[in-house]
Amino acid sequence: MNSALFSRRQMLKVGALGGLTLSQYMRLQASAKEPSQKRSGIFIFLEGGPSHQDTFDLKPDAPAEYRGEFKPIPTSVPGIQICEHLPELAKRMKDYAIIRGLSHTLADHGIGKKYMLTGNRPSQTLSYPEYGAVVSKVHPSARDLPSYVSIDESFVGPGYLGNEFSALTANKPTFGIPYSVRGISLEDGLTVEKYNSQKKLLDDLDTAFRGYENLDEQVRGLDRFGEQAHDIISSSTTRKAFDLSLEKTSESTRFGRHEFGQSLLLAARLIEAGVHFVTVRLRPAEFDFDTHLDNFSKLSALLP
Repeated sequence: MNSALFSRRQMLKVGALGGLTLSQYMRLQASAKEPSQKRSGIFIFLEGGPSHQDTFDLKPDAPAEYRGEFKPIPTSVPGIQICEHLPELAKRMKDYAIIRGLSHTLADHGIGKKYMLTGNRPSQTLSYPEYGAVVSKVHPSARDLPSYVSIDESFVGPGYLGNEFSALTANKPTFGIPYSVRGISLEDGLTVEKYNSQKKLLDDLDTAFRGYENLDEQVRGLDRFGEQAHDIISSSTTRKAFDLSLEKTSESTRFGRHEFGQSLLLAARLIEAGVHFVTVRLRPAEFDFDTHLDNFSKLSALLP
């Protein structure tokens, strides 16, 4: 046997697989090395926290004194019922999953948000990264597209991963008003050619002073982030992805004309263009899900 082809450990693995033939084993090994298809995601965070027992977990079998006034309705998945004010989500139940095993004991909204946006209980000694920053590190994007975009300011940030994996922050779009992203849109009168010329001058200055600097990791992260920002500014692919005017009229109002609906439209465009992760936050200024007071009348208006 040629020891260059098979080590003793590999042969033991083959033997441990029992009924698998050698050819089957080799095929499995080859398929395991093939990169899995990268997925994209939109994380929608509803500020205030909708009441779970009045939306997706109505507990219809509980005594009346423990239930709210909303009635459950059947969904497209047998055995699962949700709130009567969510008929469209009820129709699409087969397309998503409800996670019922998540809870925490943090009473403060700010701390609770950090928990929900990172998946880790907040710590005083360690700054955890938000989901998009993790995706940005694990699945870097093409040079002319950001891996992670946060529509509206990010509440948490990249944490211990560093500035290199920060979100590209996009301001919320307003229906009927031409949209441009602060910081990556060319100012009036500034062409891509002029911008590239200015960028070259900046690079020359950076090179000249680089030998006098003792850069730490945080500053190097900012440099890498700046390089990506340059690629994004000069890319027609990115400009098209952020250009909501390219949407058909029928599609431009699909999610609503309010800022939240237009933000969802932008998120969908970015994912289609190749961005890996987008966070959309629904702020209380638009729709306040912090419904401690007048819960049922507020939810009756918010949920549909």
